[in-house]
Amino acid sequence: MQRRKIVIATLSLLLVGLALPGANINKAHAFTTGNNSLIIGNTYSGPSLPPGIASGTIVQGGSSITVNAAIAGSLFNNPAYQRNVTVGFKGDWQLYYQNSSITTITTGQIASISFSVPIPSASAPNTAHTYAVEVWDGPSSGFVSGCNVGDAENNFGASFTKSCFPLGVGSFSILSADQYSAAQARNAASLAITAGGALSDETALAQRAQATAERTLGDTSWSTGDYSGAKSHYQNSQNDANAALTTQVNIGGGSSNAGIVGVIESGTGILLFGLGGLLAGFGGFMYLRRKPKA
Repeated sequence: MQRRKIVIATLSLLLVGLALPGANINKAHAFTTGNNSLIIGNTYSGPSLPPGIASGTIVQGGSSITVNAAIAGSLFNNPAYQRNVTVGFKGDWQLYYQNSSITTITTGQIASISFSVPIPSASAPNTAHTYAVEVWDGPSSGFVSGCNVGDAENNFGASFTKSCFPLGVGSFSILSADQYSAAQARNAASLAITAGGALSDETALAQRAQATAERTLGDTSWSTGDYSGAKSHYQNSQNDANAALTTQVNIGGGSSNAGIVGVIESGTGILLFGLGGLLAGFGGFMYLRRKPKA
């Protein structure tokens, strides 16, 4: 019996000894929930940009884009701590990240971070410039000199470097003012041409054919480097395509519009008839109620 007590006591001390080192080590934990978002503003995307543009997203050279990020602090609260979050943008034309100011986030808090990034002059449309957006959690001031990749605080309170992780990557082509306007007009024209579907009105069909022809002329001007001419043709195409839709609605869609009005009018008549019957019934009820008994 005595030996059994000694064995149990020894095992208890061993377990305590094993637990103590673990209790003194700060565990790693995420500093965000992972439900973060990124939107790059002042860009333009479309499925029908002019041929030869390397990226499906374009920006105008000499302008600025806006980096908009939403970072959600994790729910870790033991111990509660402050996260010092920085968001950075780096394009392939930049040597270093352009960073936002440091934003403090507490447990469960969502922070909105926004900053502008200047865009260089236009380059060839067939060039796609890449970029990366990174998030850091570091000191309350100064720079983060390296980091452990991943959405986790590593040994909070220790001297270990904090974490960082990529929030998003992408690409865009940087265009001149004429190129940018031309690309927008072509995409809008193509959408309007497609939106017409099976037109039935002869005038609308002719206008859409003219829109398609102007778009082809714009493609020719674009391919030769005449971006001002391309912009003019694409804008004409957009105007013709919109005119075709307007013509179809005003002429070809007249019977449909009349049908809709007829339904509304008949519905209104039924409603008024029902209200009249209701009022008549109410009047009869009041008459019977007030009629003196014989």
